[in-house]
Amino acid sequence: MRRSLVDILACPACGNGHLDLVVHTAHERQRWDAEVRKGDPVMVTEVDKGALNCPQCKASFVITGGIPRLLPPGVPDGPSTGHRLTTFQGPVAEHEENFRDLLGGVAPAVQSIESAGAFLGRRVLDAGCGFGRHAAVASRWGAHVVGLDSSTEAIESAAKNVGDTVDLVQGDVRRPPFKAEAFDHVYSFGVLHHVPDPAAAFSGLNALVRPGGRLSLWVYGPRQGLTRVATGALHGATASMTSQGLYRFSVAVSAVLRVVSHTPHRFLSPVPGFADIVSHLPAHDHSRWPFDVVVADVYDRLRVPVTHYFPGEELERWYGDAGYLDIQVTRRVRNTESFRATGVKR
Repeated sequence: MRRSLVDILACPACGNGHLDLVVHTAHERQRWDAEVRKGDPVMVTEVDKGALNCPQCKASFVITGGIPRLLPPGVPDGPSTGHRLTTFQGPVAEHEENFRDLLGGVAPAVQSIESAGAFLGRRVLDAGCGFGRHAAVASRWGAHVVGLDSSTEAIESAAKNVGDTVDLVQGDVRRPPFKAEAFDHVYSFGVLHHVPDPAAAFSGLNALVRPGGRLSLWVYGPRQGLTRVATGALHGATASMTSQGLYRFSVAVSAVLRVVSHTPHRFLSPVPGFADIVSHLPAHDHSRWPFDVVVADVYDRLRVPVTHYFPGEELERWYGDAGYLDIQVTRRVRNTESFRATGVKR
């Protein structure tokens, strides 16, 4: 954790924005810092171990492994993740492709960092960062990225993958441990449909966006037909499974998807007349992912229950009620599987 991160942290218990930092161990190293000198590496203080104490409510939160652990008191650790063993180093084309897809028209038009106006030099929050794939891309586009996740397994996996370029915080998206209006861009992909009160989570994320900043979401849309039946059956069949049993089941599901969806999509999507047909295959967007990543994604989808499906109109209403401008809600998959939403805060 860079020492300057404390400037935007707040107590998740009472909301106090002035936490006292106690440093047990720290080190100095060179790091590219978007806030200090754009494009140049600077020496920053990295806190490895310590504590953050709230003088207002007397709550105390530890810093271990360079990560501040800011879950609200009484809130349990987030769920296990199939991506706890997923690792990567450097740019991954599939990660950037997926990030661009989820962002829609907000993503930079080309890959050069000079054109990444939506991210270059901006402070960005990845709310629900998982193992860090999107945070890594946003950092390469020139943003000062903070990754937030409630799961110990996820946040520590992200630390292995992107810890040198991204600040990481363990916390709850429903009570995010940051000061109001601390970020230029907040994005949360695949999270709100899992939380018990998604409207409250939206409100919490909205509070973190500065005026003129942007909030971007990706959520599940209403299921229809066979997709709805299959989704309900899978969640019902796996609800009581152990982690080991669910992992074995996820391997089997992934193998079936490889045969009946991924392989046909990969080979037939370039063929005239077939692209539209194979775009309706389930989870076809995973066709380019390595098999172990597909397994981890299936595991995560089945491990965490879905509490809410979002019609596009509901997202538009939330953004409108919160006073956003340039609201864009687009269907990501043609069978209404999911929606992208983004807007600029007034």
